[in-house]
Amino acid sequence: MVVEISFTENALRWKKLLSEKDWEEIITFLNCILKNLFQKEVYLSILFTDDTFIQYLNRQWRKKDKPTDVLSFPQDFPPRTFSEKLSPEEELKEATEKCLSCKVLGDIVISLERAFYQSKEYEITLKEEIKRLLVHGLVHLLGFDHEINEDSEKKFQSVERIVYTFGICQANQK
Repeated sequence: MVVEISFTENALRWKKLLSEKDWEEIITFLNCILKNLFQKEVYLSILFTDDTFIQYLNRQWRKKDKPTDVLSFPQDFPPRTFSEKLSPEEELKEATEKCLSCKVLGDIVISLERAFYQSKEYEITLKEEIKRLLVHGLVHLLGFDHEINEDSEKKFQSVERIVYTFGICQANQK
């Protein structure tokens, strides 16, 4: 697995809110997810930024002139529509196994500023909120969308819960 992580200059002050140990745990969590999801080498890019830059991207790509917590830019994985016949587990398996030529997951952009404020709102740690946003972004990179209807929202959340559990692995699985 190849994961490229970078920070915009304005995100560095938000990055400092977490310890190096916290960042290592986030990276381990992400690597565990990727190893559990894929039996092949995949590439993923993550950019941590602030509200100003993510608002710019949101305006450019989604025509929404407001900051958001996470944006996903899929590459090789095609868009998917949830099937009424498949369970969330089957949906996830099909998404990761059907695209044999898929190697580049794509890019995830997370506003650390937005993550900080949401962690306060949800009464969780910033580290947990970043993990949640990474999972949300990853599920989008697999081609899933939750903004279609209520059923797609429910199934998307089920897939997110499954993916999140993949991030919990033993130290020897890193």
